[in-house]
Amino acid sequence: MILEPTYTGKQFWLTTVISGLLLSVFMSIVYIVFYERLYVESSYLFSIIYLIPFVWLSITLAIFKNKFVWKEFPFGKAFLMSFLSGIIGSILFSGVIYVFYAYFGMESRISLYENGRLMRELFSPIATAVSMLIINVILILIYSLIIAIFARKKV
Repeated sequence: MILEPTYTGKQFWLTTVISGLLLSVFMSIVYIVFYERLYVESSYLFSIIYLIPFVWLSITLAIFKNKFVWKEFPFGKAFLMSFLSGIIGSILFSGVIYVFYAYFGMESRISLYENGRLMRELFSPIATAVSMLIINVILILIYSLIIAIFARKKV
């Protein structure tokens, strides 16, 4: 008798939430390390922070699919898992960015005092966190669509 295991709802949601939490932790660590240790004014190194969710969500879906899915894994479920993991990670990452800018002394490296009040408002901790959230949500939507196309599995 051959058993064909497939995923349960609990496994799906647990994987989604844990992936989102770990994504936010990893993105926060990378961002803070890059910002504090490797900051150069015109560096393309910060572009890595926008590629981390794509790689992370791809690995999450690949592991989930290989470990739990032996039957059908439709496009909708693959999209939902990657999108919700990314949203959880983005919200928590934006919160961490806000806390570090507002309470732990991270400062914008742009010369704000020369540029006036508008620039200080545009680079305030809340504005920085909200802009990171918006950028990440848009990217995660695009990444989730791409990942779900390749992750779907039909029997």
